[in-house]
Amino acid sequence: MKLPFRTNITIALGLGLLLMALSTVTSYLTINALLEDEQSEEKIQVTVVLLERLVSQFKTTESLQRRYLLTNIDKDLAAYRQAGTGLQQVLLGASGLPMAGESLEDLRTLRGLIARRLDLMEQTVTARRQGGLEAATALVGSDLNRQLHDDIEELAGRIKSAQVLTLERSEQNARRTAQTVRMLILLSGLLSLGLLGWTIRAVIRAQANNRRIQAELADSEALSRAITESMADGVITATPEGLVVNANSAARHLFGYRLKDLRGQPVAMLLPARWQPGFSAFFATLTDRPPGFKESDTEVMGVRRDGGEFPVNVSFGDVNVGGRRLFTAIIRDISERKRIADALRDSEAQLRQLTDNVPALMAYVDSEQRFQFHNKAYEEVFGLSREKIHGKTLLEIAGPEFYSQISGHVQEALSGYAVRYEREQVTASGERREYVMSYFPRYGEDGEEDKVIGFFSLGTDVTELKRIDRMKSEFVSTVSHELRTPLTSIRGSLGLVSGGVAGALPERAKGLVEIAKNNCERLIRLINDILDSEKIESGKMQFELQPQELLPLLQQTLADNEGFAAQHQVKLALHAPRQPLKALVDSDRLLQVMTNLLSNAIKFSPAQGTVLVLLGRHAGRLRVEVSDNGPGIPEEFRQRIFQKFSQADSSDTRQKGGTGLGLAISKAIVERMDGSLGFTSKVDVGTTFFFELPEWREAPPVTAPMSLYGINRPRILVCEDDPDVAQLIGMMLDKAGFDADIAHTAAQARDYLKMESYAAMTVDIQLPYENGLELIRSLRQEDRTTDLPVLVLSVTAAEARLHAGATVVVSDWLEKPIDEQRLLKSLRQAIDSRRTHGRR
Repeated sequence: MKLPFRTNITIALGLGLLLMALSTVTSYLTINALLEDEQSEEKIQVTVVLLERLVSQFKTTESLQRRYLLTNIDKDLAAYRQAGTGLQQVLLGASGLPMAGESLEDLRTLRGLIARRLDLMEQTVTARRQGGLEAATALVGSDLNRQLHDDIEELAGRIKSAQVLTLERSEQNARRTAQTVRMLILLSGLLSLGLLGWTIRAVIRAQANNRRIQAELADSEALSRAITESMADGVITATPEGLVVNANSAARHLFGYRLKDLRGQPVAMLLPARWQPGFSAFFATLTDRPPGFKESDTEVMGVRRDGGEFPVNVSFGDVNVGGRRLFTAIIRDISERKRIADALRDSEAQLRQLTDNVPALMAYVDSEQRFQFHNKAYEEVFGLSREKIHGKTLLEIAGPEFYSQISGHVQEALSGYAVRYEREQVTASGERREYVMSYFPRYGEDGEEDKVIGFFSLGTDVTELKRIDRMKSEFVSTVSHELRTPLTSIRGSLGLVSGGVAGALPERAKGLVEIAKNNCERLIRLINDILDSEKIESGKMQFELQPQELLPLLQQTLADNEGFAAQHQVKLALHAPRQPLKALVDSDRLLQVMTNLLSNAIKFSPAQGTVLVLLGRHAGRLRVEVSDNGPGIPEEFRQRIFQKFSQADSSDTRQKGGTGLGLAISKAIVERMDGSLGFTSKVDVGTTFFFELPEWREAPPVTAPMSLYGINRPRILVCEDDPDVAQLIGMMLDKAGFDADIAHTAAQARDYLKMESYAAMTVDIQLPYENGLELIRSLRQEDRTTDLPVLVLSVTAAEARLHAGATVVVSDWLEKPIDEQRLLKSLRQAIDSRRTHGRR
């Protein structure tokens, strides 16, 4: 950052004074440090000398003691004791030595060692007097005496070495400090010279900067003019009196004026005459605004030089040029934006007009369940105006009772799932209507692609279609039943005539009777197919599911169709494994499916062909295949092969008979037995129809039969596909005083519920072939199980709870691994609650 010239000079003087102060303080501190180092060296030298005296006096005392021990003369004893007294004085003087840390601790240790040695020396002197030289020699040569002598010499040497080392370090510090002083003096001189040079250079640069600033100011003004001229928006500058000072190229082009025609003219001339008085009053108030104000997006009408008017968006502000306050207006032509907005409004009006004429409920609901769009059908159904629906929540529009019926589907849509369901609704006029509702989630944009921000709702009124369908069903059922009565008589009469009750028939008459009998049977099969189709659609077809071995059923079907195959000169073959394969099926319905598949295969097989039936396992399920080597199924027919009344050859002259109902009925029957029906085909090679069924697994025995514990033990139905987990739950219940039945599939659970009343039921979500939530929904729709307490036991209990709708009424959601105490507590609470409130 560049500073003004005066500021540079001030900084230079300040730095010079600061440098002088720093030099003075540094010199003072350095001299003090040198003096302190000198004093420290003197103290260390005194310490070293005193240590040397201490060691010398100690050795003298030792020497005089040994002389006395050898001579035993009182004079030598007196000399020894005098030396000992001197040693004590030296030790006393050493206690005041300036030491710290380890050296001080070593000195204390040395004093203690010398004191102990003196005591031992006195003991030696006493031994010499009392026991003679040998007694004294024994003490002198003892390990303790030698150890004390060695420790004293070692410790004294270490203390002396430490002090010598400290002295050497002090001398080195003094030398470094002196070098530092010299460097500081040299550096101070250099800095002073540098500061002087910097000051001179600053004076020179200040003069150059003044010249450069003038040039930059001129360039800045030119750049500002260039930027203003290049702007796509118009910029007009005016005086506080409202007179134009400048207008950029965009503004001149926008209004159709030259700059010389605008300068000095009032800004109000650029507005229509009807706007000018108001604008002049507004512009006069700008002078009262604080400096730097901004006022954006004011929409007004502009007028071109040729008198044409157009909408503009104006933003006002102010600038200060040469101490003079000017006002700027940034002008943007919004003609195109207005045109687009008008077009959008027209488009929205057309869309609303279109949707209002669609006889279906159409709406968009945001993530807060508020209506953001709806068509007129919603207003008519609910009897509310547009204003009373738009922005309101589903709960506010539908009411608590009706909302409780649809809230589960709404939550599912807001969780990201497409939803389709049927509902009945009483309209504002009191009419009951039936709708097929579809919800389609809408995802966000710009970083929210994974977030559901609402859903689209489409409701199709199917009331009339349902009524027509019911009429059709009733008609078909009535006609079919009415036809069966005369056909029964016809078939019985033909059978009696063919059997000879009326006497022997001529050969030509026998042929005619046989033709009539066969066509009567064909007509009966047709009526039965129509009735079965109707039963399937209405949900009235009854199934008696029992574990059955499939091989005997297949053998029976082949035997029943042997005659039909012989008529077409076709052979039937069956391949199956030896071990028994069981499935939960309705044997009569399974025979019906196999008869349909075999009759189709026989009809489309060439003469002398073979229809092969295979039984085996595939992907963990039982699979039955019926293969022929006929012409195959045309590609264009494969998409609708399972539709009712579908025929690959639908012409009046088709060679193969049939109603086109057999495959549709077979598919429905197999699916009701938790299976699936499909096919593979190659033109001119053959076709294979197959169906797969869940393999029956024998349920483990009931954990605790009722007869063992009496009738007071509540019975619980456990629906769990894992046998080990099911057995574990059964053992927990048995120990807690419950009886338990085990079902491994939803189908088995339904069979148990038909035969037995239960106090409660546990359900795993991840059941094979059918989701546990679907099982619970179906149970809630049946009177027998509508209030049955259900506990969910699943590893996905928490996740399933979030997606469960209002129809999934569950007493508790428990996650695996199973907490036995919580399971039993929840189970007892659910049973007690049912007893308290009674059955609904």
